Amino acid sequence: MDIDKKLDSLKRIQPVDPPPFLYTRIMARIESAGSLPAPFAWRWAFVAVFILLLSLNFSVLLKTSDEPTSPGIEEVIYAMDLSTTNDLYRE
Repeated sequence: MDIDKKLDSLKRIQPVDPPPFLYTRIMARIESAGSLPAPFAWRWAFVAVFILLLSLNFSVLLKTSDEPTSPGIEEVIYAMDLSTTNDLYRE
């Protein structure tokens, strides 16, 4: 029952009128702050992270392309005397 009283008290809240020209002031502040460039240290940090990720991607790509494919599946096929073709019947 106590929760019902608290919820009923919310119904008595009156809406507040915003100050005049609030939207205009907010938009003016956004437009004036939008012309600031990013800090110089952030630019260097972005470039460093980009180069690091790019070099990491290239190293993974080169490492995986140098490794020969594993002959594991071929060994299993020949050990179990499975067919390597799509023929349904052996002739």
